[in-house]
Amino acid sequence: MDDKHSQPTSDDLSLNFSVLHRSKSFWWDTSAPYLPRQPLRGDRTFDFCIVGGGITGLSTAYHIKKLEPAASVALLEAEVIGYGASGRNAGQLIIQFGGGDLKAAIGRNGVENMGRALTCVADGVRLIEEFQRDGTVDCDYAPTGTLKVGLRIEGDAAIEEYLELQEKMGHAAALSSLSQSQVEAELSSPHLGAAIFDKRGGQFNPLKLVRGLKAAAEKLGVEIFESSPVAAVEAGRDGILLHTGLGAARCKKVVLATNAFTHQLAGLDGLGIQREQTPLMVKGTITEPLSEEQWNRAGWPRRSGVNVLSKLFYSFAPTIDGRILSVGGYYTTAPVDRSLSPEVEWRLKHLDHLAAFFPAMRGVKTAQTWGGPISITADWRPHLGLTKDPRILFACGCWGHGMGIGTHNGLTLAELALEQQSDRTDQWFVRRNGRAWPSRLLAGILAARVIYNRRRGNRIIGKKLSPPVLFD
Repeated sequence: MDDKHSQPTSDDLSLNFSVLHRSKSFWWDTSAPYLPRQPLRGDRTFDFCIVGGGITGLSTAYHIKKLEPAASVALLEAEVIGYGASGRNAGQLIIQFGGGDLKAAIGRNGVENMGRALTCVADGVRLIEEFQRDGTVDCDYAPTGTLKVGLRIEGDAAIEEYLELQEKMGHAAALSSLSQSQVEAELSSPHLGAAIFDKRGGQFNPLKLVRGLKAAAEKLGVEIFESSPVAAVEAGRDGILLHTGLGAARCKKVVLATNAFTHQLAGLDGLGIQREQTPLMVKGTITEPLSEEQWNRAGWPRRSGVNVLSKLFYSFAPTIDGRILSVGGYYTTAPVDRSLSPEVEWRLKHLDHLAAFFPAMRGVKTAQTWGGPISITADWRPHLGLTKDPRILFACGCWGHGMGIGTHNGLTLAELALEQQSDRTDQWFVRRNGRAWPSRLLAGILAARVIYNRRRGNRIIGKKLSPPVLFD
């Protein structure tokens, strides 16, 4: 057989790869063909190694190389860039930190600390905006802002309290209030009441962001290896050794940007990070593109994300091609084993919650559902900094805070790795020991209990709405 015909071409490899990774998310299924980088083979030595090819790992690698061009930097990804939460994101940049309950977050962390943390998230969003503006990446970013909307049956108290808390934290300048009648005029919903509009943030394509940042990092000289799972981390006198299936990487320092996958790494006993987080599998859904007539009926003049401020959690966000992406109802699972296989949620495909909130969108069809792992910490905030071995740095617990904090954390980790001091490295939630989860099994049971209670609460609230929003 002719070698020319027996060897796969790059187009063949791209096509096969795309087929293998279909249904990871809407972003994957609508992305351009992608040819992954070769895995790490043999033994290599670097100054810095980054484990994890999501937004935090890529931002760390990019910023280390930008801050110290002479350093040799490698990034090792077990699957492919954007395989985890970064490639399955809900497509919104939101200024949020420490969980969805702002009052509870302030109770845990304090007003001043929360204000500083929200500034970090906003700075991360600005980094992404700068990447888009200067051509570093093209992630379809649209600065639409976001709406935080209350439920009519719960009154305006929650929205008023939210604005008051934002004022105390020093973030009210970016916010404006909408009355229930103004929200009704914009969104035509029988359930939504008054709202707060945050002009910061907006919509974007998360997979295009991480792929663009990958290209930018490589342009600076970062070496990226995909299909290179790190089986174990071995800390020795002469450096850190990362064992992969086809080789090993030795480095002076390593950053573990593995988020929900952190517990799967071996060799970290005694460093105090194996119980920093526990994973949850979160589900989302997206519609077919709305027609011009459907959009005219629906309204949505801002085309911003709509996030319900209630224990009845729901989030709806338009995409650049005119769809609605939604997450909500706590269709979430807590894996008790070490597996984090992608999941889909058939109930989201068949229950028309979009039309329940926005009757003008009745008849809009669901195109796809998907799931992915997020990382939850026991104190609801991101954990990052140095381990007990200062040569090993880590980050996990980026959930609900979005890609803004992940991008910002990458810059912070780069400065920490290079032993540079800044306002970022001095942040209150950096370097500190976070509250740890109990054993993996017990953490999974506790997380499952929280999910059960939230689902139960959703059913109770949903039945009170008129017309009711029903849950399976």
